[in-house]
Amino acid sequence: MKSDIHRPKKCVESGEVLRLTRRVMMKIYGHPSAINVQKVMWLIDELDLSIELDEVDIHHNAQDADALAQKCPMRQVPVLEDGPNSVWESHTILRYLVACYGNKMWYPDCAFQRSRYERWMDWCLSSFQPAVKTACLEASSDLKVREAALEQCRQDLEKLDNELAERRYLISDMMTLADIAIGTVVHSLAVAPSMTLPPHVSQWYQQLKSSSGYQRWVVQARQTQPA
Repeated sequence: MKSDIHRPKKCVESGEVLRLTRRVMMKIYGHPSAINVQKVMWLIDELDLSIELDEVDIHHNAQDADALAQKCPMRQVPVLEDGPNSVWESHTILRYLVACYGNKMWYPDCAFQRSRYERWMDWCLSSFQPAVKTACLEASSDLKVREAALEQCRQDLEKLDNELAERRYLISDMMTLADIAIGTVVHSLAVAPSMTLPPHVSQWYQQLKSSSGYQRWVVQARQTQPA
């Protein structure tokens, strides 16, 4: 579903109103193989926003890393430039985009309703994604450590399966940032030979794959990397 644009909001430090239209050109610094970049690019597609992806390789190109340091002190991708605004940390970028550009499906007025997807986003970054990274994306992981991470992934998938048993998406029958954040990570497990998705997670995953943005930025992306 494509999102309508909210009313203009005060999104610059000077307090001036930034006019929000689909013609605002944004730029993402990152690499399309990075999971956290994929999350942001998929959401941008769902919101039907104009975007320029400036590919940077911070792991193999010192010049790219040095240039990125001017925009993000952590030298990590993705970094969003939206007019005069520069935003870093992937889930902060997701929240920023729906706050500035999303309709109420993406950014409800009620703080509690927002907390329902934000807690899943936090869980993804703090627990689920690190386990997937160790289990599937780090070839150098110690075998015992990797097996423990795989077991955690299986347990986490069962938790997700319970949540998806009675609804189409993680917190409701409409997609939210919880699905964007976690759905991007789940793809790494879906294609892992040692992992089988539980039935409700599998059905949800197939549903995500019907999104053109998910297909373009996640499924068809180059080999997924942990960054």
